[in-house]
Formats: sequence, C-alpha cells, structure tokens
Amino acid sequence: MTLRALIFDVDGTLAETEEAHRAAFNQVFARHDLGWHWGMEDYRQLLKTTGGRERMRAHDPKMDPARIAALHVEKTAIYGEILARAAGLKIAVATTTNLPNVEALANAVGGVRRTRFST
Repeated sequence: MTLRALIFDVDGTLAETEEAHRAAFNQVFARHDLGWHWGMEDYRQLLKTTGGRERMRAHDPKMDPARIAALHVEKTAIYGEILARAAGLKIAVATTTNLPNVEALANAVGGVRRTRFST
C-alpha cells in the first residue's frame, strides 16, 4: 500500500491548545457570572465529549441551547485572542462603517468589546 495522505487533528496534535480553550471557557463563564470554573482535571474529563457546545451541555444539560451557542461564540472569540496575543499579534478590525454600528454588530455576534482589541 502506498501512502497517499496524512490527516492531522489540530487541537493537541499540531499545537497544544486545550489550555487556551479552557482559559477562554473560564473567562466567558466569569463574564456571565455562571459560577462555573473548569479546572484542569474537570476539563480533562469534559474532553471525552467532543465539541465545546456539547461540553457545556454535558456540564449543564438544563441550559438553553441558544444560550450555550451564544456563550460558545464569545468563547471562540476569546480563544482566538489568547492565541493571537500569545503569538505577539495585534488584533484589529478595519471598516468604513461608524463606531456605533460596529459595536452593535460585535455585541450581537458574541459580546466583543472594543477593549479586547489592540490599541
């Protein structure tokens, strides 16, 4: 048999990113006063469930799926910032629209705050 392809998973294979994911989850939990904090052992157990939204659902099966989805969008933005800042990258948005429209859109897609961007 001739090898024709190699397929790698990203998280934990190309880069160890689970600690950044865990930190991002904990930041969003704190912002929303959920009273949740996933320690390293907690998160290790939760990793048996594939997908961030699914992990939150496993942690609290009674939480509204729409709220889980919104929290996950915000968590994903935080995760991206953690990786970008760890790499020493600045984060910015370029647009010709006015600031109130940008802030309204950013808030609607996950509570992105202006203070989360580089100055």
